[in-house]
This record gives sequence, structure tokens and C-alpha cells, in this order.
Amino acid sequence: MRNLLIIILVLIASAAHSQPSDSSARAPAPAKAWFETFAIRGYVQARYNRLLETNPDLSCEQCDRSWGNNGGISLRRVRIIFFGQLHERVYFYIQPDFASAPSGSTSLNFGQLRDAYFDVGLDKTSQYRIRLGQSKIPFGFENMQSSQNRLPLDRADALNSAFSNERDLGAFFYWAPTAVRQRFARLVKEGLKGSGDYGVLGLGVFNGQTANRAELNNQQHVVARFSYPLLLGRHII
Repeated sequence: MRNLLIIILVLIASAAHSQPSDSSARAPAPAKAWFETFAIRGYVQARYNRLLETNPDLSCEQCDRSWGNNGGISLRRVRIIFFGQLHERVYFYIQPDFASAPSGSTSLNFGQLRDAYFDVGLDKTSQYRIRLGQSKIPFGFENMQSSQNRLPLDRADALNSAFSNERDLGAFFYWAPTAVRQRFARLVKEGLKGSGDYGVLGLGVFNGQTANRAELNNQQHVVARFSYPLLLGRHII
């Protein structure tokens, strides 16, 4: 027993001696591997529309296809999101949706691309950046809100019908100071009803055919948007 205690004490002393006493002597943390620069998340929204239905003939091409007569339980959104910072100045975001339905068809749950874009920072803090690819058109407030944050699953048709799926192919310039970008991020992080970071100023050129449709007339559309989150005490307006 005594010999065993001596051996244990010797091992502990050797281990302690092998540890560097100065934290500065430790090796620097290794650089992130390529697969650690991005993340995957997603969400699913299911619904049943007919519980308090008053008009069985109501339908809406822009809204949920399960509205109206013969509608049942449906999947409103099934999305997987891939995103990450590929470089100090390059951010990517890809989001397919697997709850789509072709127009005029009763088939459901087709896969369709929602977002696929790169943000290229023009400065180290990306206060000035250009977004290239298919993304939301900077238009309105509710249109910019993520369906994860809104209380209703559908947006108001009066504004939402301007852009099917709120998206199109284009190039968009966004500007926002770092402090304001942090304010936009805070709204999302705390689960509040912010619209996301689409800059204080947004300018863009896009096809005008809406998402997942080819250009048909060689005439691009132009959009501009200005939005500033006012901080009043603990409240953001």
C-alpha cells in the first residue's frame, strides 16, 4: 500500500512539472478548419387552417395552398439553412425550402431555393457591403421579417404580393455603421420583431421576375430602402 502511494505521488509530481507555469508559454490556438467556418440550422412550420373557417371558397396563390375547401393539415415551411463566414469579408447564406408546391398542382413538399447569396464586405467591418445572388428585395418592413420571428405565419397580401416569396436575383448595396448593425443583431438575438440587418441604406438592381424565374425582358428593376432603428432607453423603434 505504501509503495502504491509513493508511485501515485511521483506521477502527480511529474504531471505538474510537465505543465507550463506561464500561460504565455502555451501554444497558440490552431486556426479553424474549413468545416468550422459555417453552421447549419433550420425550422419547420405546420398548420391547420379550417378550425375557425368562415369561407370555404377562399384561396390565395401567394399564401398557403391548403386554404379553402378540401384543405387539411399542411407543412407551411420546411427549411434548412447553411451559413457562415468564409473569409473576413465574405459571408454566405443558402436556404432551400421543402414545402413548396408548383402553381396549379395538388402536389406538395417540393424542394425549392429561397436564398443563395454572398455578402462581400468593402471594408474590414463590412459597414459597406454588396450582396450578390438570390435574396430578399429590400422593400417594406414585414417583408423583411423572417418567418421565424413574425407572429402570423403569412405576411399581409397587400404588400407581399409585390414580390413572390419576397425574393429575386440581383445585386444589392447595403450600408450601416457597426453600432447600428449590432442593434439589428440584438433585435434578432433577443427574439424581438426586428426585420434583420438589411442596412440603414439599401440600393439594388434585380431582374424583376420574382424568385426562381428566368429574366424575360432585359429590363432590370431598381429598389431603394432607408431604415434606422432608434434607441430610446431600453426600447428600439
